[in-house]
Amino acid sequence: MRFMEYVAGILIAVINQSLLYWRMQQLERKNIMDPKQIVNLARLSLIERLMLIGILLAIAMQKLDPLSVIVSFFIINLSFSFYQQCQQKP
Repeated sequence: MRFMEYVAGILIAVINQSLLYWRMQQLERKNIMDPKQIVNLARLSLIERLMLIGILLAIAMQKLDPLSVIVSFFIINLSFSFYQQCQQKP
């Protein structure tokens, strides 16, 4: 049954990164240059991702093994972070 825990953690991490990517694309499309608007959009993104991911993790941890869900969630999020760092040009 461990497979489902890992899949749940991976899916939640992908949702988290997708929401972040969507907000970043929104920022680029609107061509926002005002620092106040950028900070407000970053705050909004943080709050919505925190709420959604928190709820999804809580639901997954109630039905599945909590440790496996959390470990897979963090590993995938870290791998996304390292991947994005490697893709940026110096």
